[in-house]
Amino acid sequence: MDVGLKIRDSRVGSAMRVRCNWYLSIAVTLVAAVLMLSAAEGCAQAARIKKVEFDEASLEDLIDFLREGAAGKTRNILVDPRMKKEIRVTLTLHDVTKGVAFAYAAELGGFDYREERHAIRIVPRSPKATVKAFLKRGNPMTLRRASEIVMPKVEFDEAELRQVIDDIATASRQLDSRKKGINVLLGPGVDPSTPVTFQLQNVPVAEVLKYVADFARLDIRTDGNAVVLLKRRKVAR
Repeated sequence: MDVGLKIRDSRVGSAMRVRCNWYLSIAVTLVAAVLMLSAAEGCAQAARIKKVEFDEASLEDLIDFLREGAAGKTRNILVDPRMKKEIRVTLTLHDVTKGVAFAYAAELGGFDYREERHAIRIVPRSPKATVKAFLKRGNPMTLRRASEIVMPKVEFDEAELRQVIDDIATASRQLDSRKKGINVLLGPGVDPSTPVTFQLQNVPVAEVLKYVADFARLDIRTDGNAVVLLKRRKVAR
C-alpha cells in the first residue's frame, strides 16, 4: 500500500517536474526573444546616423568616413588607378545609414564602387551606371511624407538653388510631426548657384520641390532616403 502510494507520488512528482521544466523553457525562450529583439532594434538604431554633412569632401575624406568605426576585411578599400583625385562632394543628409550616405556621395562625386569578398573597390563611374537598388527602396514612404508635410509660406527671391533646397529640407523637419522631414540633394552636374524666384502658400513639400525643379529646369528622382534634383534629360525631337 505504502509502496504503491510512493510509486504514484513519484510519477506525479515527475509529471510536475516535466511541466515546470517546460514552463521554464518557454519563459527562458520568451526572455531570450525579447532580448534579441531589443538588441536588434538597438543595432538598427545605432546603424543610422543623425546627420551626415560633407562640405567639399575629397575622395580621401569619403574613404575615411567609410572606414571610421569599422573593423575587419570588409573595410579594405582599393582605389582604381583611373580615379580622378580632384573629387569634391557637398551634401547634407539626416537619419541615414553610413552605406546610404556613401552611395549618394559616390553618385554626386561621379564615381562608383563594388563590394567584393575582401574589399570595396572604388572605380570611375560609367555613363550607364544605375542607381543603387537599396537607395530607391522605400520611395513610396518618402513620397507620402513629402505630400503630407505642408509649408504655410514659401518665398524665394533670386535665391541660390543650394540655399533653396537647404531651406526646404530644414522647414520640412520642423513641420514634420515625427521630425524626420525630407532630405533633398542636388545631383551631379547641377549648378548650385541657379537663381530661384517664386512665392507659394499652403503647399505640400512635394509640390514645392516640383516648382523648384521646374524653375531650375531639373528632373526629380524620389528615393527611399532623399529627393534628388537632377540635370534634365534632353528629349529627342
